[in-house]
Amino acid sequence: MNNLKVSILIPLYNAEEYIAETIDSCLNQTYKNIEIIIIDDGSTDSGLNIAREYEKKHTNIKVEAQKNSGAPVARNRAFALATGDYIQYIDADDLLHPDKIRLQMEVLKTADDRTLVFGRWGTFQKSIENVIWKDLPVNKNYDDPTRFLIELWTSGMAVITHLWLVPRVLVAESGGWDESLARNQDGDFFARVVIKASNIVFVKDSIGYYRKDNENSISNQISRKALQSNLKTFETYIELMKDDMEKTEVRRSLALIYSRFLYRIPPLHKDLTLECKRKMNSLGFKKPLNTLKTDERLLSYFLGTYRMFQLKKSIKSILK
Repeated sequence: MNNLKVSILIPLYNAEEYIAETIDSCLNQTYKNIEIIIIDDGSTDSGLNIAREYEKKHTNIKVEAQKNSGAPVARNRAFALATGDYIQYIDADDLLHPDKIRLQMEVLKTADDRTLVFGRWGTFQKSIENVIWKDLPVNKNYDDPTRFLIELWTSGMAVITHLWLVPRVLVAESGGWDESLARNQDGDFFARVVIKASNIVFVKDSIGYYRKDNENSISNQISRKALQSNLKTFETYIELMKDDMEKTEVRRSLALIYSRFLYRIPPLHKDLTLECKRKMNSLGFKKPLNTLKTDERLLSYFLGTYRMFQLKKSIKSILK
């Protein structure tokens, strides 16, 4: 198994404050047959120079620069350069536990070449000593990838990008990252990867750390383009489930996605709100499903749902 190579692919954009720590977490993997490919996406800070310094010192690191085109373009370019049997994606501000890849590769020793593995994750700010662990209802093994997607969408939670270790063949068959998307790129990509897998294995002690204090993170976007990208990815989900749409649980999981998203659309984008409602109607639901907690429902009643979420976001920012 040690003869199998893992390619770690990193899109880099204005992450000078974090990229060295991210690269170190990759170099410190206890599974040693790795290569690291970094694609700089037109950074205007010193992040590219930092990556170049690592490239000079390590023969298994390759750095390439492109004009600013977005993370999906950078990831697709990195995959084109990759020579590994398995693919490890990670953003330029996140971290891997030293045993992350080794533990997953141990599981893959007895698996077929279409087995997909993922691990456990936590969020942190500044230091992983302050990590907050996320316990997902999907943290278990699945013989049916469709069941995984249904339960993930129903939960409203996510398996973040760098938790996965992906067989090269699944990346190739998925068609790669959708370069037109400005948001939910990972949700779209991994849904297409999951549906191609033979089975999915959860490796409890395989850990990834997700940084929450990077203000440049794409997850902070709320532009119209970002909102439209989200809606486009939901269309992908529906297409992936087209053969199971007669099942109520499938339609309900998709309706929950639209319901949660509806609450986050600013009032000025009424056409997107109407589009969400039409989609829910087509799934057999005449009104949004209730996805709010009791305290959120009360705030929503007085402030409006979108303003309620903005207020909670502002409070979290103040308390950092």
